[in-house]
Amino acid sequence: MYVDPKTRTTAALYGNDRAMQQVQARSATQAGNPNRQAYPAGAVLALVTWVQRDDPHWFGARIPAAPLSIDFVQVAAAGQAATYRRFAGAGLIEDHPTAREAAERMGFIIGLVPLRLP
Repeated sequence: MYVDPKTRTTAALYGNDRAMQQVQARSATQAGNPNRQAYPAGAVLALVTWVQRDDPHWFGARIPAAPLSIDFVQVAAAGQAATYRRFAGAGLIEDHPTAREAAERMGFIIGLVPLRLP
């Protein structure tokens, strides 16, 4: 999870079971550097970004409001290309970034560690 005070956004990365199994294996073997191994084929990551709003219960605090965008990365088998999809704006309409933008965004997302939910 991260917060960007410049753009006033909050984001959280979620992963399916395949992605989370890899995260658990990383934390057991590479506690000092959890981003060293790639995700296995079939792993799906979803980065959800929200616009922040003022918290009505805590002066000066900001909390997530409406979703701004959702980015999905699906990891493919060796030799195949991963897929990237982005939904943004009112109604979360599918966005079609350039190949370069998609590659940069995928690299950023794959470098993050998903949230572990209890």
